Amino acid sequence: MVFELERLVDLCDGVAVLCLIAYFLTRTRYASVFVTRNFSPFSVLFMTLIGGIFYLYGILTGVEIGPYFISIQVLGPVIAGLISGIAGGFLAGVLGMLLQTATGNPIEPAACLITLLSGIIGGIFWQINRNNIVRIPHVFFLGCLIGIIQFSIGETGIRPEILEPGEILEGILDIFLPTIAGLVIFVFIINNLRTEAENTRRSYKIEGELQAARQIQLDSLPGQTFTWKSLNLAASLIPVSYIGGDLYDYRKLEDGSLYFALGDVSGKGVPAALLMSSTRMILRSRLRETKNPCALVSEVNRSFLEDGDNKQFLTLITGHICPDTGEVTFCNAGHPPPFIISRSGTYGLEPDGNLPAGIMEDEEYISRKLTLKPGDILTIVSDGVTEAERGEELYGFEQVVQRLNEKPFFKPEDVVKFLNKEVRQWTGDNPQSDDCTILAIGYYPEQ
Repeated sequence: MVFELERLVDLCDGVAVLCLIAYFLTRTRYASVFVTRNFSPFSVLFMTLIGGIFYLYGILTGVEIGPYFISIQVLGPVIAGLISGIAGGFLAGVLGMLLQTATGNPIEPAACLITLLSGIIGGIFWQINRNNIVRIPHVFFLGCLIGIIQFSIGETGIRPEILEPGEILEGILDIFLPTIAGLVIFVFIINNLRTEAENTRRSYKIEGELQAARQIQLDSLPGQTFTWKSLNLAASLIPVSYIGGDLYDYRKLEDGSLYFALGDVSGKGVPAALLMSSTRMILRSRLRETKNPCALVSEVNRSFLEDGDNKQFLTLITGHICPDTGEVTFCNAGHPPPFIISRSGTYGLEPDGNLPAGIMEDEEYISRKLTLKPGDILTIVSDGVTEAERGEELYGFEQVVQRLNEKPFFKPEDVVKFLNKEVRQWTGDNPQSDDCTILAIGYYPEQ
């Protein structure tokens, strides 16, 4: 008899079936058995059952070469050992042999020894690699070791005087190749599952940390509504990511005026959020010495240029408003100009020509004054509003003015809600492209 490839193909078909079943098992609720590296009674019992069934399938799909019977039954105990340790591999071999006996297939002492040794060796590999991803070269070595055991143990072995040369070559291939291929494919599946589980765990951990950071960032900002004397204030900040680089702030000053600020750090995410937080601290610290808006912006500009990344900059509007007179003094450092919503209509202020903070060291910032009339609402937005995207089209400064002119607004809260709704409707199903921040201050001397 000469070399026949069909028997090797039949054995490899059996290996493919076992690997396919193993893959589907890793996608069920029992996937945790394959992921965990800790010993547990359930994993031992589960893998005993799976390994025993795999053993029986290997026996039923075996092939004969001359007087020899070659099968892939050892894959069951070895796989059980790789997942649940020595106990799982050993018990899977015992169960497999019991099932073999129950189906009327006799067991030779050599086959019994091979089966139990295979399960134990698989368990030893589990013990060695329990805290690490099993490397494919190690699995290849394991497959060769199991093949050598199968090849060596027995009453007769595979001897040239019994088999023809072609059958000897086929016997060697039939013993080694399916075993090695099955173990390599199975471990590849398990490694991918464990890597996926680890990435998911890390992702959830990072997501949890970012959620906490988002809450910390939002909690660090003052409340979204505030009423004091003749002033009524509303604000909102919606980050594009978990945390963002926009800020708004306000506080009462000792001279009886109200300080306010709204800024937008270039970039998004964690770096921008850190710069936003430091900017807010710089403004608050400098505010103890002066309320001059230009001095505040200059301090932020100096800090960005000395301590920050030269690629980062900040657009910022900061100022103060007198609740008795409605007089507003502010400095606009490269930010979209504010809007004034009055009872006669809405209009946008002209840009002041100041550069953003962090661009030029000796920038001379100029301030601006205006006086609010009763019922006027000073509204400041970040470019997350004016540059909200719908495809390649931006919402635009002019459209903000147009839409605000289409209905009367009596409270700053209404303005904030309206603009946020406008941005959501404009972007539709498209993801938010930038942090969206709004600050509205109404002047109501009669209240």
